Amino acid sequence: MVSLRSSRQDRTLLVVVWLLDLVVLGLGIALLQPALLLWGVIGLPGAVFLTRVHLRDTRRRPPAAPPSDDGPAPPA
Repeated sequence: MVSLRSSRQDRTLLVVVWLLDLVVLGLGIALLQPALLLWGVIGLPGAVFLTRVHLRDTRRRPPAAPPSDDGPAPPA
């Protein structure tokens, strides 16, 4: 499986997504515009999902165990 890791550039784009979504949602509330409210509400789950993916990809991973030359373990 390919190991994709998030980088600093991805974090910057994620912050931009959150800022734009909050601005659209804030303007929709302030101006009582249904279209802006709809786009802001649609953008929230997307921003949450992207944040979850980013955090999952930036966690430290435990070191991989070295491969053993013994083969499979005998049944107990």
